[in-house]
Amino acid sequence: MSPNLLDNPQVRSFLKDKFLCSVDTHEKRVALTFDDGPNPTHTPALLEVLAKHNVKATFFLLGRYVKQFPHLVEETLAEGHELGNHGYWHAPLPLLPPSLRAKEVSDAEQLISDIAGYRPRWYRPAMGWFNKQVLSYLVSRDYQPVLGNIHPRDSGRPGSRAILDRVLDRIEPGSIVILHDGGWSPRVNRGQTVEAVAKLIPMLLDRGYRFETVGSLSGQNAKDYSSAEVTSGASGSEAAPTSGFEPPPTQGASAENPVP
Repeated sequence: MSPNLLDNPQVRSFLKDKFLCSVDTHEKRVALTFDDGPNPTHTPALLEVLAKHNVKATFFLLGRYVKQFPHLVEETLAEGHELGNHGYWHAPLPLLPPSLRAKEVSDAEQLISDIAGYRPRWYRPAMGWFNKQVLSYLVSRDYQPVLGNIHPRDSGRPGSRAILDRVLDRIEPGSIVILHDGGWSPRVNRGQTVEAVAKLIPMLLDRGYRFETVGSLSGQNAKDYSSAEVTSGASGSEAAPTSGFEPPPTQGASAENPVP
């Protein structure tokens, strides 16, 4: 089992001051999170697995797929799951000028909000990329930046057993697990993740763990904070331009990246 950056205590300490990565608790409570959806094949499969065990999770959605598959967002909400913003294209925010950074965030925010009826509280930056300007902007938009403390690198498709083992070897009370139900294309294969989650849930339940949304785990209600208006961009120099940002499919991919 090879380590990743989130296994490094110094990295985890650094990130903890800037992101919600885990929760300090002695209770066996954890959160499963899923990035890059909704996906027409794997999101329904995951929802079925979660419903079988009455488990609630948090889904970090890409705006372009929310627009393409709104019924899957509605189904996710109907099942009692929580939504977070993962951007529109999965573009790396530090590489964008302020205007396009605002558009990447707010376009997805608007689409999610139109369906959910509230703004998502959580933002997980694509690929985990951030800098001071990105964090400052997210906070100015009343977002709580979220990463996690366990990333089994399921997007690289290492096999369902490897995904399962990487989570089981690292799980602890308060963990936030980063997984993927989508990717660079609706045709991306996340079958290994679905299979791993189907095995992971009963194993952790047998160990006495219970599963919660990020909001429940952290004690923050996603519906209670909506002080900032949903707009097509922030005010002032961060206002979104009229022209959009549309990277080629591979630029928005998370399929082989070892980060969200």
